[in-house]
Amino acid sequence: MLVEFFWVAIVAGASAAAVIWVLATRIALGILRATKASGLRYLLALLWPFGTRLVPGAAPAEATRLNKMLVGFFAALLVAIASMAVYSNLTFVLPAPTP
Repeated sequence: MLVEFFWVAIVAGASAAAVIWVLATRIALGILRATKASGLRYLLALLWPFGTRLVPGAAPAEATRLNKMLVGFFAALLVAIASMAVYSNLTFVLPAPTP
């Protein structure tokens, strides 16, 4: 029963991190469109959207939302990683002794 719970926690944590990444990317691209940034910044926004909050001209409200999403992203990652550790401990099978 605990194994299934932690499997669900792994999937939920990884899914939450992916969703937060996509939402942060949408906000980051919106910030870059509003500030008329260069093409390299768009690529950087896809790779690490949370860095866009430091772009000059970014609205404080959107920078705050990106900061909150960054915290949520790392919290979701921590849940997924911790669940992986517990899941692997619960499913560990000792090797059979050999004579």
